[in-house]
Amino acid sequence: MTGGYGSSRLFPWAMAFTGMLVLLVSNGLTATALSVYDESLLNEFGWSRGELKFRDLVTFWLIALIAPFAGAFIDRLGPRRMLVFGCVLLSIGYVLYSRLDSLAMLYAIHVILALGLLGASTMTCVILISNWFYKQRGLAIGIALVGTSLGSILLSPVNAMLIERFGWRQAFLMEAALPIVLMVFILAVVRNSPRDVGSVALGLDATAGRDLRLEGLTLPEAMRTRTFWAIGLSGMLIYYSILALYNHLFLHLRGLGFEPLNAGFALSLLGLLGLTGKLVNGALADRIDRHKVFLICLTIMLVGVAGLATLRKDLVLPSIAIVGLGWGGLFTLYNMLAVSNFGLRAAGKIGGVISLMESLGGGLGIWLTGVLYDRFDSYQQAFSLILGLVLLGLLLGTQIRSEVREN
Repeated sequence: MTGGYGSSRLFPWAMAFTGMLVLLVSNGLTATALSVYDESLLNEFGWSRGELKFRDLVTFWLIALIAPFAGAFIDRLGPRRMLVFGCVLLSIGYVLYSRLDSLAMLYAIHVILALGLLGASTMTCVILISNWFYKQRGLAIGIALVGTSLGSILLSPVNAMLIERFGWRQAFLMEAALPIVLMVFILAVVRNSPRDVGSVALGLDATAGRDLRLEGLTLPEAMRTRTFWAIGLSGMLIYYSILALYNHLFLHLRGLGFEPLNAGFALSLLGLLGLTGKLVNGALADRIDRHKVFLICLTIMLVGVAGLATLRKDLVLPSIAIVGLGWGGLFTLYNMLAVSNFGLRAAGKIGGVISLMESLGGGLGIWLTGVLYDRFDSYQQAFSLILGLVLLGLLLGTQIRSEVREN
């Protein structure tokens, strides 16, 4: 690499590190550690779990509706602008959360957070990193996706401590500063692709004259493949399952007798093992068939969910650890498969449609698990359903293969 930003081989890794920070903040504040606030909100307003968790259905179904268009915006505007847009909206959402006074306001806040998540999204970070990496893409994506686990590891206990010390309203207001600090860092560091600074992707010969963004299938071509639907439908089932678990584990653990801080640390365990899974399996996918790694991760997650479905207190922590290890690898692999199996030519559009399916599943999982708890006063039925869905996701995963020539 020569000249400016491209003079350092470390700069592509700076993109991966930035992606990690983005996902730490965006997913940590809205998709994982937010559940630590649930007990305070239920006690404050007297809502049912179904009413509270409907906010997440609003979030993820709105993401589902807009994701295909967001993918097109990423392709057109570039990841940098999308990340900045997302950070601004996430901060606004958290400021408004500190002034929450009704269910209607709660759902409106989650419309704003949904738009913020679309900007500062996994898809945006994966496309940014894929632009910068030809070789070692799996490891780089794994490093970025570690941020989602760090969000749970760091912010779950922090949220519990802030709520205990300052109250939930002040805790929301304090955390609203995080996306703004992140936005300043993005403006200073992020560039959309090596071509913006006269360089090439890491691992690509500078004399080859290839632009990875021009290679691969169009969206209509991808949608005519069995792989596209296998990734999307499997992703829908697995996102239903993991987001339902992430967003109900805190309340489930409290019901089993865990103290709030200990329940927060248990969520950190899920994030910690998820972090390990993302790094290890991302690196493995660079070295052996990524489809085999994907199926192994699905099997690991299935074993962990089977343990949780027993509702046994002595199995809950080992089961959480196993789920985290499997899910961490899956999170990396789903995003890697959506790019590497179709190429970068229409990565935003393809990823947007796949995100639509994943978000439909995720939002439904969080809400329906709450509804099932309200109906049966237990998580038994909800967790048993999740077990069946993960098994079906595993069967769908066997139909995935690469649809582009790789060299």
